Amino acid sequence: MIGAVAVGLGVIGFVAANWEELSHGVRLLLLTVAVAGAYAAGFQLRDRAATMPRVGEALYLLGVVLFGASLFLVGQMYHVEAHDPLALLLWAGGATATALVVRSRAIAAAAVLILTAWVGFELGLALDDEDDALAALPVVAVLYGGALYGVGTAAERRLRSHRLGGSGFPEAGRWVGLPVAALGLFVFTFSDAAGELGDAGAELGGGLLVWFVVLTAIALAGAASLAVSGRPSGPYEGGVLALAAVLLLLGLTVGGGGTLYALVFNALFAVLAIGAIYTGYLNDERWLVNLGVLLVAVDLVARYFDVFWDALPRSLGLIGAGLLVLGIAYVLERQRKRLLERMAA
Repeated sequence: MIGAVAVGLGVIGFVAANWEELSHGVRLLLLTVAVAGAYAAGFQLRDRAATMPRVGEALYLLGVVLFGASLFLVGQMYHVEAHDPLALLLWAGGATATALVVRSRAIAAAAVLILTAWVGFELGLALDDEDDALAALPVVAVLYGGALYGVGTAAERRLRSHRLGGSGFPEAGRWVGLPVAALGLFVFTFSDAAGELGDAGAELGGGLLVWFVVLTAIALAGAASLAVSGRPSGPYEGGVLALAAVLLLLGLTVGGGGTLYALVFNALFAVLAIGAIYTGYLNDERWLVNLGVLLVAVDLVARYFDVFWDALPRSLGLIGAGLLVLGIAYVLERQRKRLLERMAA
């Protein structure tokens, strides 16, 4: 997969460097041959001869990367005047179609990532038009990521025997959704960012505020679908996601002090991190245990810098941070190994 992405970036760089020297016909031919060649080679190695399935899947992914690059390059070549994020949406559509046809988890994850980039780009442009409203972008991350994780988890359980169950999209939604939601929530564990939450809400126009209400409704629907999915930890996971969505919407609409919100979101982030470890252990999902361990470590280090960085000389601050990281790594790695050994048993 890394090789496919590297080749794709190299091809894009080569074409971009020689773009002005090529005629329109040569440009289109080169892009078409590159995309079709990657898909054909992937089909031959993974599906037809089945001699190198993983290399073949990587070549399918290369075709998706080249398809996205072609959209941008052709649009630039013909000076297409279109809404900037539209190319990302078209790219996500092409990646989704490819993932459904070839049934690839890697391409499904790529499609979800590209769709996530489109959502962020689209709402980022809309928020940038309002003064101080860009601070609401992490709210989008929490709501969108929470919805992805909730719907993906519920779909993964209910579609196991269905054709869509093997498409990779439920898993991709979970893999992308939870880290995106955690990242958005982590931003508000800092008092300065939490203080800007109410200011951002005051700057939101009527239409944008409606969009945030709709996003909150979608996130709550995802939390509800997770809570009733039959998953042992589903009600608790759904409850945390719903609580985060409601608190963020209240912060946008009501406003308030940054310190209070920071304390609340610190507590909620800690629940999310430790809950991921417990949920992974309860459901035999190692990736959740590992993600939870990472979130705990990041939160502890961030709180150290947030509290002690200004109070200590820089050299002592770095020494303390290094010792803290090593201590956290030691403790968490021991606990992680014990959890994984119990899960394996």
